Amino acid sequence: MTVIHSLRTKILIIVLVFLALVGTAFVLYSMATTVNYKRLRLEGIRKTVEFETEKANKLIAELEHGAIVLAIDGFIFHQSQVYTISETLVMGYLRSFPEAIGGGFWFEPYTYSKDHYRSSVYAFFDKKTGDIRLDETFNKDEYDYHNKNWYREIFDAVTQPYQVVWTKPYIDDSGSFSLMTTAGAGIYDRNGALIGVSTIDWEIEEVIKELTAIKPTANSFVLLCVPEQDYIISSTRTSSVVGASMKSLPWDIDADSFALEGVTYMRFGRYMDNGWLLSIQIPETEIFAEVENQNNRFSILIAISSAAMLFLAYYAVSKLINAPIKRLASDVSRLALGNLDTRIEINSKDELGKLAEVFNKMTSDLKKSIEENAHERMEKERISTELNVASSIQTSMLPCIFPPFPDRTEFDLHALMLPAKEVGGDFYDFYFIDNDNLAVVIADVSGKGVPAALFMVITKTLIKNCSFCKRPQDILESVNNKLCENNEANMFVTAFMGFYNIPSGRFVYVNAGHNPPLVKKHRTGYEFLKTEPGIVLAWMQNAKYKEKEITFEPGDVLYLYTDGVTEAMNGKRELFGEQRLLAALNANKDSPPNELLSVVKREVDTFADGTEQADDITMLALKVNGAGDESKEVANSAVKVKSMEIKASLENLNTVLDFVNNELKQHGCPSGIQGEIDIAVEEIFVNIANYAYVPEYSAEQVLTSEGSTPAAGNIAILISVTDKMVIRFEDTGRPYNPIEQAAPDLTIPPAKREPGGLGVFLVKKLMDNIEYSRTENKNVLVMEKAMTNPAAEQRGIVVGEETYGNL
Repeated sequence: MTVIHSLRTKILIIVLVFLALVGTAFVLYSMATTVNYKRLRLEGIRKTVEFETEKANKLIAELEHGAIVLAIDGFIFHQSQVYTISETLVMGYLRSFPEAIGGGFWFEPYTYSKDHYRSSVYAFFDKKTGDIRLDETFNKDEYDYHNKNWYREIFDAVTQPYQVVWTKPYIDDSGSFSLMTTAGAGIYDRNGALIGVSTIDWEIEEVIKELTAIKPTANSFVLLCVPEQDYIISSTRTSSVVGASMKSLPWDIDADSFALEGVTYMRFGRYMDNGWLLSIQIPETEIFAEVENQNNRFSILIAISSAAMLFLAYYAVSKLINAPIKRLASDVSRLALGNLDTRIEINSKDELGKLAEVFNKMTSDLKKSIEENAHERMEKERISTELNVASSIQTSMLPCIFPPFPDRTEFDLHALMLPAKEVGGDFYDFYFIDNDNLAVVIADVSGKGVPAALFMVITKTLIKNCSFCKRPQDILESVNNKLCENNEANMFVTAFMGFYNIPSGRFVYVNAGHNPPLVKKHRTGYEFLKTEPGIVLAWMQNAKYKEKEITFEPGDVLYLYTDGVTEAMNGKRELFGEQRLLAALNANKDSPPNELLSVVKREVDTFADGTEQADDITMLALKVNGAGDESKEVANSAVKVKSMEIKASLENLNTVLDFVNNELKQHGCPSGIQGEIDIAVEEIFVNIANYAYVPEYSAEQVLTSEGSTPAAGNIAILISVTDKMVIRFEDTGRPYNPIEQAAPDLTIPPAKREPGGLGVFLVKKLMDNIEYSRTENKNVLVMEKAMTNPAAEQRGIVVGEETYGNL
């Protein structure tokens, strides 16, 4: 029994329990991480498939666009009846698009000329010479392309203009003997009759090698096929040759999982834009083999480590603790029960006697001290516990998970708060008002400690709960009036709040006595935002606040802070100040928000040099990346935006065109693309000038009325040019979305076609992208056009009897 109740045994039991708890925690952690790893592993494989197919889709889209371009060129060739023009168009396009191995247009019998049964123009990339040249053999009557499979597949499948049809992959028998596929579009005459097809040939062997090289695990295999055409392009699992039927596959291509030769496989597939299917089959055991092996290794490591730790604990306790305590226990056994009223009766003058005297006095003083301090300690513990709980509650009220909106890539956002005491009066917040508008706020309550924390909670709650307020001005005015009620402590709050509209980049803000934030624009460095301080919240009933706004562009950064940053002091009682803050930000102007805040905090700590923090430190940084799939590479580029505001009147059309063309010429815009942009700008400006400010109108009137007299109103035009041109039109006229207008039926002759809709249809065709939104009572129309399409230099677009562009 003595061994069981010894101090050494108890300590060893505690160590053993601790090791058991660590082991249990590891098991639970391993289970959680295993589930998360499996999810991430599956998601990673899906992302790989998506990434590879998206790369192929980009090239497919360019090929489809090329087929449409050549179809338009074929129409021009048909109208001009000049072979030199057609040859120049085809060869010029192929030189601008090296991914295509060949291309041209092919006409139906006697449709090009009544004297020629067959007529075609075809050019290809000559691998021997490394140049584009015409193939004259295809333009001879002996080459019966009308009965070729690729021609019939395209011609029989085309039903309307701008429709692209893909042929089955085939082995080219004209010389290259490589695996190819062809994208084709129909060529229509002025009457809407199908008179031929355009073709773009794509050599796909390299693409197949790249796609079939995906092998996430040792025994996984890849299938590339065309399900709609029952056609196998490539399979790394079977010996199927190109063109084999999919029925020869020993598994179901649509099943998420299947068993094959006693092995369970998981399938990851994705369709491409041309109907191809990329499917990767992976043995289920191999997908998760790594995490299972890792768990086994860690289990063995934990077991060995636990045994070693238990042995070391036993040795250390026996040597360093148990032996000295046993010697002491034999001398003071009468006090072993811990009764402080017991006195050790040792009258010797040696060390034991002195120890007894000292021990007796110590026990007497200790008893008295314990009684006196028990109450004080209990009170301090109660206060400390309450403050810790309050600090935890306050911290949990602030957003603390970053990135806060993982699915929103248009911006990066990070924030932190460091209270000077257990609880503080600073706070920050951010939340979406709707899908397009992000609210950000930072505030500083007067004072510190519990009173400031309570006032902070009230203020934060009032701001976020002001759901009926749609503007920062309305929110702060409402919150101010509520805080002024029964404010007997005369506390106040400085605050800065803004609404960031993601599609337009507008940032509308109000300052209620807060420190001016800093803004970085286009890598030009941080500068203090010019803003009126306004009246602090809770100071004066019915105070009015004034809104201001700026426009953010990709790469811009907004930095908010409280005076705890600029008023941090060092041992010499010097303030950190605004200039040191500005220097720290500009020294790290390219850092992402999370690193930026960490750098500023380090600069403040270095400056303070150990001096106790006197005030709460709170910071928030918002970096604009751009909308949708725009990458951070765009966000980091310095894009210059030119703007003008002019009366929406037809007499100002030439001024607008001069403004746009001047910017395009400065950036070396090709003349063909410039012509297309001019057509689109003119169409949009004329529509706004004629109809935006008319008091009453309908959608039909917008499309058909002529000679109407619009009311007075302005239009703002913003343009930026990099590798693409972006033009933004803003007007405060009545809401109207031109994108929703149905496209005209171009197969109907112009004389019989309903008027209207052709202009907007043309703009859609000329521009790469066009978007509309109604923001802050404004019509906002944004057009985009790539600046790197040399084919547009020679190309015009003909719709019905209306011609745009020049040959």
